[in-house]
Amino acid sequence: MLADGTHAFVGNRAIARYTESLDPMHQHNVYIAALPPILSTKEAAVQLRLEPAYLESEREQAPEYRQHAVQRVSNLIQPTPNQLDLHQRISRVIRGGYVTRNPLSAEWTKQLRSAYPELKWDGEDDYTKPVLSSAATGFSIVGTSGVGKTKSVERVLAYYPQLIVHHEYNGHRFERHQIVWLKLECPYNGSIKALVFNFFQSVDVIMGTDFYRKFYKSRRSADELLPEMSLIASSLGLGVLVIDEIQRLNKAASGGAEQMLNFFVKLNNQIGVPVILIGTHKAQQILTKEFAQVRRGLSQGEMIWTPLSVDDREWEMFIKKLWKYQFTSEYTPLDDSLRDMMYDQSQGIVDIAVKLFMLIQWSLIGFAEVEKITPQLIKQTAKTHMKTAQPILDALRNGDEEKLITYGDVIPLEADLLNNFYQNQRGKLVVSGRMNTLAMQQKLESVESVGEADEELLVIQIAMNLVNMGVEQELAKACAKKALDRNGASHDIKIAMWDAFELVRVSKEEQSQPKVGRNPKSRADKNVSYSDQDLRAIYAQALSVRKPPYDALGEAGYIRNALEFYAV
Repeated sequence: MLADGTHAFVGNRAIARYTESLDPMHQHNVYIAALPPILSTKEAAVQLRLEPAYLESEREQAPEYRQHAVQRVSNLIQPTPNQLDLHQRISRVIRGGYVTRNPLSAEWTKQLRSAYPELKWDGEDDYTKPVLSSAATGFSIVGTSGVGKTKSVERVLAYYPQLIVHHEYNGHRFERHQIVWLKLECPYNGSIKALVFNFFQSVDVIMGTDFYRKFYKSRRSADELLPEMSLIASSLGLGVLVIDEIQRLNKAASGGAEQMLNFFVKLNNQIGVPVILIGTHKAQQILTKEFAQVRRGLSQGEMIWTPLSVDDREWEMFIKKLWKYQFTSEYTPLDDSLRDMMYDQSQGIVDIAVKLFMLIQWSLIGFAEVEKITPQLIKQTAKTHMKTAQPILDALRNGDEEKLITYGDVIPLEADLLNNFYQNQRGKLVVSGRMNTLAMQQKLESVESVGEADEELLVIQIAMNLVNMGVEQELAKACAKKALDRNGASHDIKIAMWDAFELVRVSKEEQSQPKVGRNPKSRADKNVSYSDQDLRAIYAQALSVRKPPYDALGEAGYIRNALEFYAV
C-alpha cells in the first residue's frame, strides 16, 4: 500500500534473456528482445487460467480445515474471450511502445531530449527533433465493477517480469534496469501530484531508490515534477503504465481531471510510454464526452466489459468450474435450478458469484446437519450478506438503466468484510467443538438445568453466547467454566449464563482499573427514575431478576443479530 492509501501491484524480477523477434521492426531492440515470447491463443489461455488446488478427500476433513479451504475459491480465474483479447492487446502495446525507444539507438536519445526541453541536457544544441514518431498506443477498459477487469489485467501483467536486469547484450556490456510495467491506482482525490508521488514510491519499491523522499518535501508543483517523472519512466525503459480506478477523476478539483488525462497523453505521445486506463462506467463519461484527445491517444481502442449473460457459453463454463470447489461434507450436483439461482443472485458478475459461493459454504460447514446447497439457501445468503449490492442487482435484473445511472457502479463484496464473516464463522467453530450439527444444538436448546446435560457441552453453549456478544474466545471459555463450577448441578442454566456474563464484566473492569496511587472519587448513587423503554431501566430490571441484560435488551428490540452487519 502506498502513502495515500492506494495500492500498487508488484511483480517479479528477472535477469535478461534475449530472444530476437521475427518482426523486422522489433529486431536488435534490447528492450523487446528481453521480453517473454508472444503467446498463441491456446498458450495465453493456459497462462491466464488459475485453478486453486482441490481434492475431493478434503470434504472429509474437520470443519475448521474446510472453512479455511473455502478461501482458495477467491483465486479462481476461468479464461474468457475478453481476457484472451486483453492478453494480445497488452502484448501489442508493450512492444509497440518500445519500437522507437531502443536505448541503443541515437534516435531515441533525440526523441527523449526533444520531449522535455525544460530539463537541462548536456550538449543539447547538438540535438534536433527526432525523425521517428512514437509508435506507442494504449487503450481503456471500462465495465461494471466486479466483472474482473483489474484481476485480469494483473494476471496478464504477471506473465511479464516487472523488472528486467540487463548486463550484456550481443557480447557487449550493457548495464540497465528495465521496468516492463507499472500499475497504479488513481488517487482518491484525483490529484496529479499525488499520482506523481505514487509513481515515485512505486519505483522506489521496485528499484530500491529514494525518489519519493527526494521529491516529497519539494515545494515544486505537480507541473514541475511531471518532467522528472517522465524522465525516470524513460530512463528505466517503462513499457506500459496502467492506471486503475480512473472514475476517481470525477472527484478531482476543477481542471484536475483534464490535466491528468492530458498528462497521460503527453506520456503516450512524447515519451512513447503506452497508457492503459481502467475504470467503471462512471469513467466512460470522461473518456467519451470530455476528453476526445485521450481517445485518440488510446488508439488500441476501448474494451467494454459487461457481466456475463445467462445464455452465454462463458457463464456455463464459469459456473461449472466454480461449482467444482465444494468443501461441504456432502457434494451438491449442479442442476438448472441452482445454476439459474446463482445467476439471478449475481447477475453474471463474476466477483459477486465467487464470493456468494464462498459465503454459502461458510454458512453451511460445521453448522448444518446436512451440508447441502439449495436454491433457497443461495437466495437467503445473498439477501442476508449482500444487502448493499441488492439495489444495483435489482436494477440489472430489471434492466432499469435510470437506476443504474443513479446508483453508479456495482459495489462488490469488500475483502475485509468477507474476511470478517469468515472469521466470525471460524470463531464459532473453535468455541463450539462438538456442537457441529443441528441435532446437537437442538439438544442443548432443550436443556433447562445444569444437571440435564454434559458439563462440557454447557460450557460450550455459554461460551458461544459470550462470543456472539463480542467476548474474546479464551475469556468466554474461562468465565463459562467458572460459572458452572460456582453453580454446581442444581441451578438453572440461565442463572449460570448470567453469572458468566458477570464474570466477564468483572474481568474487564479489573483490566481497566487505574494504576496504583490514584484515588479516583467514586460517584454517589443517585435515585433516578427512567421511562420503561429507557436502556438504563431495562438494564436495571434485568439485574433485579438476575437476567442477562443482553437478553433483556434483545427482547426489547434494541439488539440485532451481529451477522447482519457483515452484509455487503
